[in-house]
Amino acid sequence: MQLRHFHRQIRALSWLVMGMVGSHAAAQAPAESSPSLILRASSLLQEAIPPEARKQLPTFIESNSLTESVNQRTTLEGQVVLRRGEIFLKADQVEYDPTNDFAKARGNVYINRAGNVYQGPALDLQMDAFEGFFTQPSYRLLKNNAYGNASRIDFVDPSNTVMHNANFTTCQRKPGPNWVPDWFFSADKISTDADRHIGLVEGGSLRFKGVPILPYPEIEFPLDDERKSGFLPPSIGADNIGGLEYTQPYYWNLAPNRDITFTPTYWSKRGIKLNTEFRYLEGMAPQPTFQGLMRFDYMPSDKLREDKARWGVNYAHTGLLNPNYANGGLGFTMNVNRVSDDNYWKDFSLGSTAGIQRLLSSDAGISWTDGLITTAMRVQKWQTLQDLANVNNRITPPFDRLPQITARIQRFNLAGGLDFSLDGDFTRFSSARDIDCASASTNKTSKLFYNCAPNADRAVTWAQLSRPFITPFGYVTPKMQLHGRSYQFEGGLPNTQFYNGRQGQTSAGVTVPTFSLDAGMAFERSSRLFDRTWTQTLEPRLFYVNTPYRDQSYLPNYDSGGNSFNFASLFTENAFGGHDRISDSKLLTLGATSRFIDPESGAESARFGIAQRLRMADQRVALPDDPIAQSGLSDILTGATLNLSRAWAIDSTVQLDPKTDNFRRRVLGGRYSPGSYRVINAAWRSENDVSGKAVSKQLDLGWQWPLHDLWGGADGHDELGRGLGEGRWYSVARVNVDMMTKKPVESIIGFEYDAGCWLSRTVLERQQIADGLARQRILFQLEFVGLSRLGTNAMGSLRSNVPRYQPLRQPTMTPSRFGNYD
Repeated sequence: MQLRHFHRQIRALSWLVMGMVGSHAAAQAPAESSPSLILRASSLLQEAIPPEARKQLPTFIESNSLTESVNQRTTLEGQVVLRRGEIFLKADQVEYDPTNDFAKARGNVYINRAGNVYQGPALDLQMDAFEGFFTQPSYRLLKNNAYGNASRIDFVDPSNTVMHNANFTTCQRKPGPNWVPDWFFSADKISTDADRHIGLVEGGSLRFKGVPILPYPEIEFPLDDERKSGFLPPSIGADNIGGLEYTQPYYWNLAPNRDITFTPTYWSKRGIKLNTEFRYLEGMAPQPTFQGLMRFDYMPSDKLREDKARWGVNYAHTGLLNPNYANGGLGFTMNVNRVSDDNYWKDFSLGSTAGIQRLLSSDAGISWTDGLITTAMRVQKWQTLQDLANVNNRITPPFDRLPQITARIQRFNLAGGLDFSLDGDFTRFSSARDIDCASASTNKTSKLFYNCAPNADRAVTWAQLSRPFITPFGYVTPKMQLHGRSYQFEGGLPNTQFYNGRQGQTSAGVTVPTFSLDAGMAFERSSRLFDRTWTQTLEPRLFYVNTPYRDQSYLPNYDSGGNSFNFASLFTENAFGGHDRISDSKLLTLGATSRFIDPESGAESARFGIAQRLRMADQRVALPDDPIAQSGLSDILTGATLNLSRAWAIDSTVQLDPKTDNFRRRVLGGRYSPGSYRVINAAWRSENDVSGKAVSKQLDLGWQWPLHDLWGGADGHDELGRGLGEGRWYSVARVNVDMMTKKPVESIIGFEYDAGCWLSRTVLERQQIADGLARQRILFQLEFVGLSRLGTNAMGSLRSNVPRYQPLRQPTMTPSRFGNYD
């Protein structure tokens, strides 16, 4: 009997090879005229089989018995297995018609199509066309591990499927006869269209803990990450100013490269606000021809501000007008940032991704470059938002640039190895500020000096010539610079004491030469530390600058500011940024860096640096309110970065005054991350004035940590990106505290619960807007894994504010059909 079954299996395989290979193909040519078979190597398995290739695939059949009828139908019985491409079919009995490529399966039918599994009592299916139906099936989907049941599934074609009286969940079954999933989604009909990447739910509802929480009478949804028009999940929250908050976004996919999102929000204490976001993209990534983003907020009547209309607009556009204009690229940029009133930064900063913004810049410009020559022209206007409730918290409005024209020519490795660059800048500084400049002559404050600067035209020319000498063990780079600028003042210099008797002067100019020498060396050796072998480097650096003094005290300051004291500024020629102040300098900076490098991986495990500047003469050029830099040794700047292991990292910077042993500035930061979903970030920042008195002290602390560690709970063994197991609580937070006042500046404290198939997040935000004004709001989010999220965007808040935060239940890769291959 066993031999008989064996012969029938051999006969079935012979019938497969002889008669079913290429069942939809034309008859084969004689063997002697057939070309030789050529095999081609493939570096990876094919996830999706093209329709043209699917028709050429063979069918493999296995069963305990096989019966052929006169009408060419074949009946297979007993442990029937049928495979073609990504389709794997098992059943007790299969009747197959090769003429129509039709299979009728009965009894314990199991089908695996590209990792999606269906089981039930009966299936009728055309194999290649994948047309047919499944009665009383259960199913499990590969992408999100969702499973469920239906009264019937109609396979309309390979792309379209209709499920009747269907339900599904991602809650995996637990032992016990009384188990029910925490949530499940049910619908009268669920239709999916894989070609259009959309699904349609009719008569659907979502139940959580046995309670219906969200009805879906009829709604379309995307099958993948592609965009689809429709309502997005609503969000509900509350804050201490607006009260209860309800937001219902609607997404409109205008085109593959354009979309718009309408987001109306209702605040119980303030009214209704409409946010509109429009995005567009032209050309191919990663270098599109142009792209833009526009946001417009409008509130017709804000109860918080006497029912006044409030609005804000943000528009950013970058684009390439002509990629080959005069043998170069011609580009255009535009940025618009405007709001309705001065209180906007107080009332709408909490929900803003940009934080607190009081200086809003709007500009538009064109640029052209061929790699060697770069030119640009732009106009820029500022909107300054003042604190109307606190006169001491007001800020000086910057000057508008109407316009600014720049040009740059640069050449490298010219004759003799010279590098050369020439920069030009013409700017019209304009301001509509109404300042009583006459009061500056009696009120001797430097801030009035800034305010009383007249409108002016400024022309700048900046030439640089250097000759780098580079060897394998070091470099020397001498450089000459010539910085010249001239001014034309509108109405002359104001009548104040700050202009040193030059009142009424309508023009001025100054030219400043600079010589600098930058030299460094690199030594390395093999060393052993902590029972490990390292490549240790020693990289000393010397930087000399000589810039003669030119009187600039009578010149207005339109765009210059002092550089911070750091490793970058210690090795630059000018103590100021911008063009209105060029510092006189005769100084020598000495520094050294030592690194410890893993010789096998090349990873840097530690870096130590130190630098100090010797000033050979007083720096006489200074900004108002800033002291003159005295000759002698500067503060010592030290820094260290340690990557002790994958879990530990430390970064520190210390600025020390060696004369008084005063720590002018200290920054110490560290990170401890022993594994997934476990990270603690901490930073301490302090700053003292010259006398040693503390100016600021801040502590920044953030973390994400599973709470089951507190009682010794063990991690689960879920795959990467799927949390540490079901039933786990996590604490997530970031707190920034002003240690001088013992008050929090910013705080975000949240808790997450992972139930396996659903997550909950509760987050409390607090942001200090101004003295005596703080915004607070509570965010709650419920996420049904594999389906949708409801509530406010708590996860977005955690992602934006907590460094190295890892979202729960976020797989790191798309599942492959070969991961569920039969």
